[in-house]
Amino acid sequence: MNTNSINWRWPRKAKLLVTSALLLLQNFLVISEIYAEETSSVYIVYTGDKIYQNPETAKKYHLKMLSSLLGSKEAAKNSILYSYKHGFSGFAARLTKSQAEEIEKFPEVVSVIRNRIHKLHTTRSWDFIGIHHSSSKTSYTENNLGEGTIIGVIDTGIWPESRSFNDEAMGQIPSRWKGVCEVGEQFNTTNCNKKIIGARWFMKGITDHNKNLIHGNGTKEFLSARDAIGHGTHTASTAAGYYVENANYRGLAYGLARGGAPLAHLAIYKACWDNSVGGCADADILKAFDKAIHDGVDVLTVSLGVNIPLFSYVDQRDTIAIGSFHATAKGITVVCSAGNSGPISQTIANTAPWIVTVAATTIDRAFQAAITLGNNNTVWGQSIDTGKHNLGFVGLTYSERIALDPANDLAKDCQYGSLNATMAAGKIVLCFSVSDQQDIISASRTVMEAGGVGLIYAQFHEDGLYHCGVFPCIKVDYEVGTQILSYIRRTRFPTASLSLPKTVIGKLTSPQVSSFSSRGPSSMSPTVLKPDIAAPGVDILAAFPPQGTTQDSGFALLSGTSMSCPHVAGIAALIKSKHPTWSPAAIRSALVTTASQTGTDGSVISEEGSTYKAADPFDIGGGHVNPNKAMDPGLIYNITTDDYIHFLCSIGYGSASISKMTKTNTKCKKEKHQGLNLNLPSISIPYLKKGAKVMRTVTNVGNITSVYKAQVKAPDGIKVRVEPQILSFNSSSTVLSFNVSFLSTLKLHGGYRFGSLTWTNGKHFVRVPIAHLIRLVEGAPVEIVNGTNLGKPKVVGGDDSMSFQSEDGDWWLDGVSGRGEESFSVDEGEDVARSQAPLNFAQS
Repeated sequence: MNTNSINWRWPRKAKLLVTSALLLLQNFLVISEIYAEETSSVYIVYTGDKIYQNPETAKKYHLKMLSSLLGSKEAAKNSILYSYKHGFSGFAARLTKSQAEEIEKFPEVVSVIRNRIHKLHTTRSWDFIGIHHSSSKTSYTENNLGEGTIIGVIDTGIWPESRSFNDEAMGQIPSRWKGVCEVGEQFNTTNCNKKIIGARWFMKGITDHNKNLIHGNGTKEFLSARDAIGHGTHTASTAAGYYVENANYRGLAYGLARGGAPLAHLAIYKACWDNSVGGCADADILKAFDKAIHDGVDVLTVSLGVNIPLFSYVDQRDTIAIGSFHATAKGITVVCSAGNSGPISQTIANTAPWIVTVAATTIDRAFQAAITLGNNNTVWGQSIDTGKHNLGFVGLTYSERIALDPANDLAKDCQYGSLNATMAAGKIVLCFSVSDQQDIISASRTVMEAGGVGLIYAQFHEDGLYHCGVFPCIKVDYEVGTQILSYIRRTRFPTASLSLPKTVIGKLTSPQVSSFSSRGPSSMSPTVLKPDIAAPGVDILAAFPPQGTTQDSGFALLSGTSMSCPHVAGIAALIKSKHPTWSPAAIRSALVTTASQTGTDGSVISEEGSTYKAADPFDIGGGHVNPNKAMDPGLIYNITTDDYIHFLCSIGYGSASISKMTKTNTKCKKEKHQGLNLNLPSISIPYLKKGAKVMRTVTNVGNITSVYKAQVKAPDGIKVRVEPQILSFNSSSTVLSFNVSFLSTLKLHGGYRFGSLTWTNGKHFVRVPIAHLIRLVEGAPVEIVNGTNLGKPKVVGGDDSMSFQSEDGDWWLDGVSGRGEESFSVDEGEDVARSQAPLNFAQS
């Protein structure tokens, strides 16, 4: 039921007016069924006109009525959701069907109506991933909105006047909070509230790098926590913005805006500045981490990073790795963006194992714009330009036809100054992208300056839309662009009409990994599978500083892993609110092991890169985030600070470097396979010669008595064995370990192969992704001990590969079993095999 479409008829009896008012109330009281108990529902108890002028007296009256029904004042307080005491009298409460029937008999009660569910048109990304915070009207009733948690945002600051940051329903500031609200240019203590509980800004590093960042320097920056760019405002509202109804960007994506954790508090750390004065300085970033740790945040969202080549984790130049390590050691979950260098492999940033690294995906929303050709054929593109087109049918031309200098190719993609103004005037121009140096914004300026009235820009697939201003721009793919060009070439006087874009929801297969999202594997430590998780990051609507136009609504559509990162940070706050004692590793585990691998059409999630293929763990990590399942993962893979230090030792960093980075007295010991055995919710073996074994440990966080069975989807060409295959948990056994052994059956070098391991008890499916890169190497000669039923023959030479064959029975090698002829890589002196039948060994 849409209240905007109701035709209210006033010449009605008063009785009908009361009923209408009640129905209108119903529309605005929207409670998600996700949070309703099975034995009770939400009912609206309407008692008629306002009885008491004093709101508190009315509330006491409602509680007294409910107490008489439920038997106690405490039960009434737990049951009541709202007390309506201003325009009329009534309340909403959780009641069973029999209780609702009973209270309807009370003489004071006019009627009792069960609350119904009404679907609102929202800003989409949170609905898309399964969080249905229906409206601000239900904010007091939802079970988990991140209440009591603090999300720190290291970014470009915040625009505190945005409606997303009002503190209408916020709880008290946690007593543990030690932060401050720093004053500065156009920012004072009144800009903080119970939503924005702290704001700091750091500029010593950037001013040392660029002396231009001073007051009155002519830039639009503010020497305060106020956001001049909009990036930080956008990410903060995505993570924890409060409900804003009728949010939109120039009429597009219209609906209800909110963050993932609407009742979480925000702490702002401005460490990044307008690119014209330098961006983000390492010193400022590290100080932001330092202050965030001191202040007492629970989660940090950090939508920034470095490009490849990456610094080592113990290199002081990787301030994000350093700062996040200390934050994680203090129990703070750090969520970072994966980078926007996709779809090229090995471009992923923020790869430290203690960071939650987030890739970007699309959602099921598009902004389609029709292009009607003069032959009445209509093709479709996408646009977010909603300025006054009013073109009707006008001339249409191809950029190469109106080149200022036909001798070069500059006009093909409409490079600056390449078009003949006389021939472009008054026409829509079709341009084809042919280089990385040109984009739709630059092309639109070229066409506009040449006198054109519209742009159709054909390019390879690239996610994200950009605003060209009042000048209409429509992006199409090469196929559509070629169709338009064919029409131009065969028509003497080609014409076209461009329509305004429209918001379309639910018509696209989604999610898909965005074209720009950086891909794994990690170039720094491929044993750490990255990214960890994927979340919406394409054309995300969130709060933005005002731009001074009549159409400005205080919101903007932005794309990037910067947008996917705060989605996961908001969900991490929800998990922390529900499980306050969980470690950052436990929260990361819950996110990864419950993620989805299927799209809205039931097929596997795909990735939109140079080719179209099924997404693998280097595209999406564990999968697409599923916040509802992450609240109850069943099992978690936990990691301590000491585990991370042992990992750093295992991958070759020296004790002195690690001690300097971790501020601990570290003495590294050589531990075999420790790099592979870091207790991550993933398994990545980048150099699988023939066989390998890893160990993982899981903690039961579900029902005390639970039995989980292993389900393996083995990578192609690899045999996988899990020991034990059943994990039985009880009150005395809450933490159990298991081994996973891998055996390659491939005879040739190969690329990465992917699979998964899932533990399930029928209710929970705790899945970790597996990635293996096959490497067959030649080693030093070895002497092989042959024999029948020798028990434990050994390799007595160096490392090498060897083949062996069991004539009748099964064989075992370091926990891996099989039959027939196989090959393995073994170490000197290592126990090789035992068999039920004669073994014939030979060097391979």
